[in-house]
Amino acid sequence: MNLTDEEKIQKAEEIYYRRNGINYKEKKKEKNHAFRNFFILFLIFFAAIGYQNRDFLMSQEFQKQLKEFLNTKIDVNKMFSTDNETIENKVIEPVEKEQMVDNTVSEVIMPFNGTITSKFGARSSNDARVTANHTGIDIAGNVGDKIVSAINGKVVLVSEEGDLGKHVKIENEKMATVYAHCNKIYVKEGEEIKQNQEIAEIGSTGNSTGPHLHFEVIVDNKNVDPLTVLEKNK
Repeated sequence: MNLTDEEKIQKAEEIYYRRNGINYKEKKKEKNHAFRNFFILFLIFFAAIGYQNRDFLMSQEFQKQLKEFLNTKIDVNKMFSTDNETIENKVIEPVEKEQMVDNTVSEVIMPFNGTITSKFGARSSNDARVTANHTGIDIAGNVGDKIVSAINGKVVLVSEEGDLGKHVKIENEKMATVYAHCNKIYVKEGEEIKQNQEIAEIGSTGNSTGPHLHFEVIVDNKNVDPLTVLEKNK
């Protein structure tokens, strides 16, 4: 007679218990009772824990966490994956300067709405007062027209020295802005400035060919084209 593996194991157990004077059926019944008793104790233990924490178990926070857990898909293969693409091995691409400018454009506005008479960069002129490399843009206006701050920041410089005439520099953790050839400056060094706050008046002081605002934007100690920044801000 061919016996299954389970029947062979049962037969071996019967022989073992019989040789040792143990009733096989009673022993099996005892084992079943032990498992049952353990399971009952397990349920009683967790019921007691649940009763002690019933307020938390009934709370919306617990219900939310439980739903999130039940809805979470666990990818076991991914958990034990030996894929080389780990956080430590990922290559962090360097941030380009153009990207650094993009991160700040949402914080820049036009300091004065007027006609732009000279753009950023190389330029040519027969007037010795006009520099070949323009570090900002020129916006035409009338003497006394109000200039507002293009950014939130702190006044780090108020000066009348050099070709810029009366000028003010305002900066924050991301950039600096310069407003030059002013007729009058309303702010002082160390003063905290809000964007769109009036800070000066258009003038023609310093190396100037007429009333206008010379406006500069500086990122990482390098002048960038204000028009590019302002265009991306629209």
